[in-house]
Amino acid sequence: NSIMKKIILLAFVLVSMSSYSQYVNSFGVRGGIRGVGLSYKQFLSPASFLNIEGVGQSSEQIKGGDLIATINFRNKIHTTNFQIKELTWSYGFGIHGGYYIDPDDVKENKTTFGPDIRLGAEYLFKEQWAFGLDITGYYNLMPFDKPEGIDRVYTNMFGAGLFLRYIIQ
Repeated sequence: NSIMKKIILLAFVLVSMSSYSQYVNSFGVRGGIRGVGLSYKQFLSPASFLNIEGVGQSSEQIKGGDLIATINFRNKIHTTNFQIKELTWSYGFGIHGGYYIDPDDVKENKTTFGPDIRLGAEYLFKEQWAFGLDITGYYNLMPFDKPEGIDRVYTNMFGAGLFLRYIIQ
């Protein structure tokens, strides 16, 4: 029994390490409610990763962007209906910071800063690509005084987006 437990544990560790060694980091693009930009993912361990995204938007109402960094924890999907080993889901938390201006009134500009939470899913293609979607919740602690014409951006607390990243390593 103890030999069998050790063999199972060793097999589990080897499988975890081999899947981790095949995918360490990735870089790509993302688009969504919070804007369009770049996305980078770096695994810290087989089950945790750092996600960094820079998104921006430019419209008649607002110009600017955010840098979002989250620590995430990855899980495989284990249900009787979804037995797809290339599909994983993750959850995490982090912070964001950014800067926005009102194109009509350059005096209406603000720095943003606050906490983020994230829930996402990712599918790995054999051709070294990862495609996914995520939902984020966030709150702007800054600015304290919300600009009049562009306060929608500062009071939004929900984001969603799609990403496509090339697996570097």
